[in-house]
Amino acid sequence: MPETAKPAWNKGRVVGKKPPLTPDQVALIRLLLRQDKAWRDLALFNVALDTSLRGSDLVRLRVSDVATPAGIRELIEIRQKKTGARHARPVQAALSRGTRDSLQAYLAAAQKPLHAWLFTGQGPRWSQSHLSESQLWRLFKSWLERARLDPTLYGLHSLRRTLPTHIHQQTGNLRAAQLLLGHASIESTKDYIGTEQAEALDIARRFHL
Repeated sequence: MPETAKPAWNKGRVVGKKPPLTPDQVALIRLLLRQDKAWRDLALFNVALDTSLRGSDLVRLRVSDVATPAGIRELIEIRQKKTGARHARPVQAALSRGTRDSLQAYLAAAQKPLHAWLFTGQGPRWSQSHLSESQLWRLFKSWLERARLDPTLYGLHSLRRTLPTHIHQQTGNLRAAQLLLGHASIESTKDYIGTEQAEALDIARRFHL
């Protein structure tokens, strides 16, 4: 008997690079989280955008990474730990006024000590451990659904790509995007945020046969 063909792994899925969020989408998600008074989620969303960290690094932030006894840091430095990398790569990020305000509100409500994990689950059972990447994705998916966006079109790398892509689109400064992402090679940055593809599509929009 012939073997039953297995369905393709990508059946029903959108494959390829996940797009960044647009400024309008960012503003909408922020508005909805404020309306829901979801202070942890708002702080998490804002920090994810400002730092452009991988999910694995984002969930492992400590309170001391973003705050001191005197208040919220404006500039932070994080050592990324990419799988397979021999050395952690430090990257710097600037936290916007809105992000600092959301962190201040969240930390004031949560009463976390400086050594604690920054982003934890809610409730006594989960409050002592940091969010997992799967929990982070479920949260991001819920924000997308709340904003009436299709979660199958996006991934956690959408959060990581958003600010560097926006900066490159507005300034053309690929080096700035590279530094934000912590890439060793600018070619990696070009590929990651899809600059050549975006430029090709922009040209195609202006020239038609």
